Amino acid sequence: MSQQLDSSAIKQIKDLVLSGYHLNDIHSLACPTTILPEGTAVASLERFALERYRFRGAMDTTSIDDFVRYSVGYAQEDEKARCFIDADNMLACSIFNIGTLDNPGHADNVASIKLKKTAPFRALLSINGDHLNQKQIAEWLEDWSDYLLAFDADGGSMSIANAAQAVRRVTIQKTNAADHEDGDFRGKKTLMESIEASSKDVMPAAFEFKCVPYEGLGERRFSLRNSLLKSSDPVFVLRIVQLEAQEEAIANEFRDLLIGKFDGKPVETFIGNFKA
Repeated sequence: MSQQLDSSAIKQIKDLVLSGYHLNDIHSLACPTTILPEGTAVASLERFALERYRFRGAMDTTSIDDFVRYSVGYAQEDEKARCFIDADNMLACSIFNIGTLDNPGHADNVASIKLKKTAPFRALLSINGDHLNQKQIAEWLEDWSDYLLAFDADGGSMSIANAAQAVRRVTIQKTNAADHEDGDFRGKKTLMESIEASSKDVMPAAFEFKCVPYEGLGERRFSLRNSLLKSSDPVFVLRIVQLEAQEEAIANEFRDLLIGKFDGKPVETFIGNFKA
């Protein structure tokens, strides 16, 4: 008399067979694994061993010196590390087990760096192009006076204290005129009513902001153009001159710095990104 096995009996037989599969071969495997009966998943036994069967990890830093020291320390002459530099985003990644075409690696042993903007540079970028009232621009000038130089319309230097005082004391006078000229502090347009700015003090027309933009890079000078918009109340706009050109120069400095630090070391540099 034949008997049919129900589904639970079949499952138990399957679990029994799978649970004993290749147990004798576990110790000979590079990374011991076993098959778990429930769902027949493959599980690594590495976490139960005293040591990992291979080294891998991810190191993150904002320090150029630490990134270079770590990369050189884990690179090997017979298996050089690859460092991929993304200068546009001010970051880089060293991969120590990328392997070769014949012997590809997992590319999961890495070190990464993303440069951090300094506080003065963040303050400079935050002010760029913003509309500022008299109090806001005066306080910003005073807060960052250690990094600033001020210049009048003729290019003469003036103290930040005098520049802050001048923007605080500027007044707006309304005059009836058919034409007036639009410039940094005087305007000309065809309007029923024109607005002319005047101040009891010499107005600052431009500034120079000197700071280290990113930790580990060199100091740079940024030129700022100061404009006064025509409105019922004084509105100032500080704009960085040729900001994109400055950012490109900073990115090139970062790229060249890393390439120079890895020169003669077992680390090959590439411009771009890598994804395994």
